[in-house]
Amino acid sequence: MIDQKSKNLYGLFPFLQDVKIHTYGLAPVKLHAGVCAFTDGGESTSIPLLIKGSIKVLKTAESGREILLYRIKPGETCIIMLSSALGNIPYPATAIVEQEMEALMIPNELYKYWLQHIPAVQTFTYQSMAQRLGSVMALIEEITFKRIDIRLIRFLLEHTSERQAILYETHEEVAIELGTAREVISRLLKNMEGDHFANTFTW
Repeated sequence: MIDQKSKNLYGLFPFLQDVKIHTYGLAPVKLHAGVCAFTDGGESTSIPLLIKGSIKVLKTAESGREILLYRIKPGETCIIMLSSALGNIPYPATAIVEQEMEALMIPNELYKYWLQHIPAVQTFTYQSMAQRLGSVMALIEEITFKRIDIRLIRFLLEHTSERQAILYETHEEVAIELGTAREVISRLLKNMEGDHFANTFTW
């Protein structure tokens, strides 16, 4: 008989039924918010299947500037880590736990075996890669072709509402989200204050 935890897991990752995941004795790993789950240049030994929480994947330039590549949500995996594992190359990004997470960590060699022999794993992998590639291409398009002031206004509107009019993020955090420099965000927000469009606070 399948227990509730297994039902939830299969609901997020249906292919785990095909691989009979319960026979491997893998226990979920839990990490608190703020913890660095994976570091740029580190070795990828396992592939995460996120059950709960969220992880943000960042790329840091030599100058120290960061850009948010994407977020991993329940039912997803980290495509960069998956690619690193399959290609036997170092992980080229940094992954930070945004909300307390729980993930099933699949050893690289086991996932590679599944990928070769289980059609459902192949489908999950290729669909995940295609969807993430699409989101990263959309990010590149945003940064390259759309004005930063328009993107900032849209970001503020998407993250606030009549009930929640305050956005608790620093200028640096907003800059990372939008792929620009903190100084640019600070200047634009100052202009918005002058136009009575937004107010900034220090806490």
